[in-house]
Parts: sequence; C-alpha cells; structure tokens
Amino acid sequence: MSDKKNNKGIFCNHGPTLWQTNHSGVLANNRLAVKDVFAVKGERNSAGNPHWFKTAKPAQNTASSVNKLMTAGCNFIGFTHTDELAYSLEGNNIHYGAAQNPKLKGHACGGSSMGSAAAVAANLADIGLGTDTGGSIRIPASYCGLYGIRPSHNVIEKDGLIPLAPPFDTIGWLTQSAELLSDVGNVLLPNQAINNVDTLVICEPLFELVDSALQAPLKQLLEKTKPNFKHHKEFELPNSNLLNELADSFRVLQGRAIAKTHKDWLQLPGQLPQFAPAIAARFNMALALTDQEEQEALKVQTQWQTLIAKNLNTNSCLFLPTTPTTAPKLGADTSALRMQIITLSAIAGLSGSAQVHLPLADLANDHPYGFSLMMSHGNDKSLLACVKHLAAHFKQDTPA
Repeated sequence: MSDKKNNKGIFCNHGPTLWQTNHSGVLANNRLAVKDVFAVKGERNSAGNPHWFKTAKPAQNTASSVNKLMTAGCNFIGFTHTDELAYSLEGNNIHYGAAQNPKLKGHACGGSSMGSAAAVAANLADIGLGTDTGGSIRIPASYCGLYGIRPSHNVIEKDGLIPLAPPFDTIGWLTQSAELLSDVGNVLLPNQAINNVDTLVICEPLFELVDSALQAPLKQLLEKTKPNFKHHKEFELPNSNLLNELADSFRVLQGRAIAKTHKDWLQLPGQLPQFAPAIAARFNMALALTDQEEQEALKVQTQWQTLIAKNLNTNSCLFLPTTPTTAPKLGADTSALRMQIITLSAIAGLSGSAQVHLPLADLANDHPYGFSLMMSHGNDKSLLACVKHLAAHFKQDTPA
C-alpha cells in the first residue's frame, strides 16, 4: 500500500496489503493492522529484528487469531513495526525507526505494539492487533488515547505467534471505540458468561504510583466512574511492600521465561543479533537470572494471585492507573520509567487477569490519558460489556 513507506515506524515493507478473504461478517471492511509477530501463511516475520527476518522461514499456516478476524470480514492492510522481539515498552526500533505519536507530535507511542497503536491513532487502521506481555497493548493505548485490551491469559489461542515470555504473553487489540473493542472480542474470545459488573474496587495506594500532576485528574475520573457502580469496595492490601515487589518479581519471571524460550537463538555461535543497547542488556540480564531468584519471585506472584482472588469476583472490577505518566518525548531516557510502568502493569500479568484501558481523561494540555478496569481471569466479556457501558456514559456527560 502506498501509505507504507510514508509512515515511518508504523508499517513494515514486507507482508500482504489490502488482503481480504471475506467481504461480509461482523467486522466487514474494518482495516486491520497486525503486529509483525503473527504468522501469515507464506510470509516471514521480522519480530522487529533484521537478523530474525533474515533467518526466518515462510509460515506454514496463518495464526488462528488472524484467521478469525479475516473470516469476520477484516481487510488486512499490513504488518506493523514492533520493538525488537517485543521486549520493550518504549516504541522505538533502532533498525526500523520510532513511530511518532499521532495524537501528540514529538512524543512516543509506547511499545512494543507501537506500529499497531500508531496505525489506529492515525486513522490508518480501525483495529490494531498486537501482543501484551508486560504492557505492550496497555501502554500504547494510554499514550495514544485508544481503547486497548490485555485479555485473560490463555483465553485466546497463541498458535502462529512469535513468543516473548509464554507464561505472560497475551494477544490483545487496540481501537478508537469501546464498541469496536467489544466487537473484536466477540470474534476472538471464547464463549463466556456476561455478568453484571456492579462493584468497583479501589486501591488507593496505586494512585501514589502516578506523577503528582496526574493524581487529581485520575481522582476526578474515579469520581465520575463511581456512580455507574452500585457498590464500592476498598482493595485490601496487607502491606505496601507487596507493591514494591511487583516490578522486580515480574522482571525476574518474565526474564526467566524469555531465557528458556530464546536462549538457543541468542547464543548461536557467530550469529549474535544486533539489538538496541537497552534490549541487549535486558537479554543479558534474563540469561543471568538464577533458579533462586525465580523461586523468590514465584512467592510474590502467588501472593498477588491470592490477593486478586480475594478482592475480585465475577461481578467486580478494579479501577487502576494504566501508566504513571503521559507519553514521554521521542528519544527520552525511559529506563527509570520502565520499572514504574511495570509496577502497575504487573498486577494483571502476575495474576493472569483481563485489563482494558479507557482513554477518557480530559487533560488541559491535550496529552492522551485515562485509566484501566481489570477483572479476574475468564471475565473478559463481562469486562468489555462494562467498558462499553461506561464509555457511553462518559460520552453523554461530555459537552457538545
């Protein structure tokens, strides 16, 4: 497609364009942008790295998630760029460029599903298919003012997907509207009971993890959200140390899974791929992690799984910040920000929960921002229905 080379950091130069297998269906003619980690029969993927692309073989089959969207009538407009092997939340690829945030000039889209987010935010696509391991859908959704879902772990088949850390990898998507987000869920998610979500769970200490300038807008969003729920409940956090341990525990468990998945490829003699320095450092860190570190991190994960089970049920959702800041400037040093982000994003990751970002903040500086709602594992469709209702309510309250 002609747009490809004119949209730096968004679309890949390889892969099919304007490919449609069904012209009817519930998603008929919706333009689909697909992160370059999903298999399409006869095509190769780069996973954001030229060395991976060079050594990749054409796929034997198309990923079932892509197949389902195509059967529902989507128009595949192109593969989209990702941070290398999806191991970054930044949205900047040293080989293929950084996608500029279409909603905030000079700022980042976030990663690693940067191209899919940028395509939707720039109205070059209606649906951005991506993955979320440590926040790779939720962070771009927050930065680019999009709806974005990280589904419950393992509810969507991951065949035909280049993995990062299988215990945490999920297939997610980004849209401009809550309605379309839900429509895609009806195609990709399994049959689930849709329960009435009448209880909003609030964890006050999470607000302290957000930049001071965003705490007041976030509280305003909470107050605007509360009337849509019959009950309000405080999230019982036994001690604040559990929050402090989130990011490091996730870093260790994700790193161990990455090492187990990619060790052989990373250590091929004479074929060491070239990575961005920060990503190379992360791979080296992952390879150096020990069994003991993993065991300690698993204890923290178990504590969080117990906490989520205790505080959330099929009728309740947790209100939480998605990101601690709005989109940083392109090229800014985000090394410290990464662990702050993971403290928030690891709650869903460690517990296998479903989380949706809602881009409903109205900040004076026009920076996109919003909040998330999270439900326990297997309540994806209930969450999407809740989000759809809440988005409609916010729309009614917005002055014309």
